[in-house]
Amino acid sequence: MFYAIKGFVRTVNPPNKLLLQTQSFLTWEILLPLNIVELIRNNFLEKEIELYIVPIIRKNEYVELYGFLEKEERELFLKLNTISKIGPKLALNMLSVFSPETLRRLILEKNIQELAKVPGIGPKRAEKLYLELKNLFIKTPFKGITLPVEKEMLLEEAKGCLISLGFNSREIEKILYKVFTEDDTLDTLIKKALKELAPKLKEETFK
Repeated sequence: MFYAIKGFVRTVNPPNKLLLQTQSFLTWEILLPLNIVELIRNNFLEKEIELYIVPIIRKNEYVELYGFLEKEERELFLKLNTISKIGPKLALNMLSVFSPETLRRLILEKNIQELAKVPGIGPKRAEKLYLELKNLFIKTPFKGITLPVEKEMLLEEAKGCLISLGFNSREIEKILYKVFTEDDTLDTLIKKALKELAPKLKEETFK
């Protein structure tokens, strides 16, 4: 899957379509959250920018690219699209209004009224979506502490990396929660987990 793209901003067409030219002279159309459109238009025209992206294949078999300034937004966009009642358009609308941390706080506080303000949701739909989002955001606290969204996403990213190395998903999750500390980076977390998952590997592998 595509993860990020770097290129020069040619223009941002209304309402939120960015045209990005890469060094290969391809021009990509990328859909943005509305809350970053003016920032990019005012600060990055004809300048280089890197965006975290998600490609979505539409039913009529063309590909749409969605772009974000922060990787946490990209990860949340992916998670929102796993919910049956949320598609890419609505997920983008939500990230146009709320940051990942703000959306999580609203769900934790059961603030359905604020959720209903997202274009395309409304009061009745907000009630139904809350139940789905609750399962996404409200998890058993880690060691008695509710982790910030970016830390939960760090754990998920580390889990994905370790699964790609062939380790068992359940075992990975158990080990990650055992070794994780709040000051971990992705690199340090994976190294600590590998020491537990593959103790026979030489110590210098993890230096």
